[in-house]
Amino acid sequence: MVMVTYVLIGLYAILTGAAGVIQWKETGVQVRSFLFVLVSTGMLVTLFLPNKNMMFALLIMVFLALHILAIMEGLKKKGRLTYSHHLVRFLVHLIFVALVFKYIN
Repeated sequence: MVMVTYVLIGLYAILTGAAGVIQWKETGVQVRSFLFVLVSTGMLVTLFLPNKNMMFALLIMVFLALHILAIMEGLKKKGRLTYSHHLVRFLVHLIFVALVFKYIN
C-alpha cells in the first residue's frame, strides 16, 4: 500500500503540473499557471524526502497551496467559486493525507 500511495500522489502531481503547462500553451505564461507547475514539482520532490515527518508536513503545505491556487484560479476565470469542485479536491487531499499518515509516516 506504500507504493500505491506514492504512485497516486505522484500521478496527481504530474497531472496537476501538466494542466499548468497546457494552460501556459493556451493563455501564455501567467503567474498562476507557473505556480501550479512549481507546486506540483514541489509535491514530486517532497515524495523523495527521507524524513517521513518532514514529507508529511510538506505535503500538507503543498495541498494547502494547491487549494489556494485553485480558489484564485476559479475566481479569476469564472468570477466565483465552484464549491463542488473544491469539496472534491479537499476530499482527495484528505484521502492522500490519510494514506501518507497510515502507510508512510
